[in-house]
Amino acid sequence: MNEQTRAMVAALAALGNDLPGVIEGLRAGTLGVAGQHEFAALLIELGEQLDDHADDQARAGNGHSGGYGFSYGESAPRDIDDL
Repeated sequence: MNEQTRAMVAALAALGNDLPGVIEGLRAGTLGVAGQHEFAALLIELGEQLDDHADDQARAGNGHSGGYGFSYGESAPRDIDDL
């Protein structure tokens, strides 16, 4: 795993650590509007970074094209542990 991928995994894991609290806050009605906007911005930024990472891998020829993982529209994992 290269350094860029390590950084991507670390960022995803850090955001994943916050996800249970966000979910609980939404369920309980305790996550305010500002908190929701803040977490949404983090999700968007990380999504853009992951998209860029995938583009970089495709350009480098190591994107596992045609058979590794899932593509949009296919049966995606229901749980982060299924990735």
